[in-house]
Amino acid sequence: MKHIPTLTGIALLAAGPALAETTLTVYHAWPHHAEWQTQIAEEFMVQNPDVQIEFQAPSPDYDEGLVSVIRQNMAGDPPDIFMVGSHLLGDLVAREMVEPLDDLIGDTDMNAQGYTDEVLAFTQIDGVQYGLPWTSSTPVMFYNAELVEQAGGDPDNMPTTWDDTIALAADIDALGEDIMGMYYTPGDDDWMTQNLLASAGLAPISEDGSIAFNTETGEQAIALFERFHDEGGQTAISNNDGRQQMYAGKLGLYYNSTAAVRSFDREIGDRFEWGTAQMPRMVDEGGVAAGGMAAVILTDDPEKRQAAWDYLLYGTGAEAQAFVVQNTGYMPVNSGAIDELSAFYEDHPQFKTSAEQTDRAYPWFGWPGQNGARISQIVLDEMASIANDQQSAKDAAAALSEKISAQLPD
Repeated sequence: MKHIPTLTGIALLAAGPALAETTLTVYHAWPHHAEWQTQIAEEFMVQNPDVQIEFQAPSPDYDEGLVSVIRQNMAGDPPDIFMVGSHLLGDLVAREMVEPLDDLIGDTDMNAQGYTDEVLAFTQIDGVQYGLPWTSSTPVMFYNAELVEQAGGDPDNMPTTWDDTIALAADIDALGEDIMGMYYTPGDDDWMTQNLLASAGLAPISEDGSIAFNTETGEQAIALFERFHDEGGQTAISNNDGRQQMYAGKLGLYYNSTAAVRSFDREIGDRFEWGTAQMPRMVDEGGVAAGGMAAVILTDDPEKRQAAWDYLLYGTGAEAQAFVVQNTGYMPVNSGAIDELSAFYEDHPQFKTSAEQTDRAYPWFGWPGQNGARISQIVLDEMASIANDQQSAKDAAAALSEKISAQLPD
């Protein structure tokens, strides 16, 4: 079993008698995150014995987490800290459940603390800072280096455009009936669709209020998903089945969050050579979609609010972020972690790819109003209809524009 890095001191320091004067409840998504979330909390409590961190049971995903917090808030008992999917932050703001961090940031130079303007923008609404990015990721290309070579490609120089990528996938797909050229996961929400738009240089809604799916370029971006199936060899299977194909050495190219890197490292081992490469572009100025969770403070109690702010700064600090990267594959949200990760990245280059494309990352777009989760499901349904040959990308783009318009606030 591979060694899982731990935060400095956790394995060496045992907490003594409880000294906590302030108790903070924390709620996050994804049960498989509980182990590393708990380790961060344990080390924070060692360094801050007057604060006790208590976790609620994790939600299965971001959407369920949001629904649960809204219900808790209606009951008058929300958690003190909530790790919300950054695309759903706007829902909390629209419901006036979260306040800006101005009172806590004060005159602090956040850039000097390792937070770049690009990273801070991940947890802003209309330029206002409502949280700090707790984790961040971008989609990357996972590739089977051996299949790439067999198809005539160069693993050290993977294609950077979608046209060249689809052509390579077609060549891989032709290697045998049991080989699939590519798999681009539709995801659990609209994030991976946002990524196709980003590769075309588009946000889901432009500054003038136009929905991207209702534009020629937006339609072409959605048509990429159709081309993956028609030209690149992708079949309409689940993301889990696609990942298992990759683990088995039967899939050439796989597209998903860099957060999957740790599981790839564990599951593939040394059975075949694999790597990660940056996400292809549809246009020269094309970007990638940034995702992850925003840590927000829901309590309005001044003492708890200050303790929660200290916890956010610790969890997003250099040491904790280096720990998160090594345990997940997420990219660090604090620039100070890069130095701490230099040796790790040298030995594990697959983990570094996401950080190398941060400069072209688009913040995870949150749909205006209170129907963000519903719109995400609409996007998933329409993309599934493309994969299942139930409608063309052109028809799906038109349907998306019409259905999303009906869900947006007037």
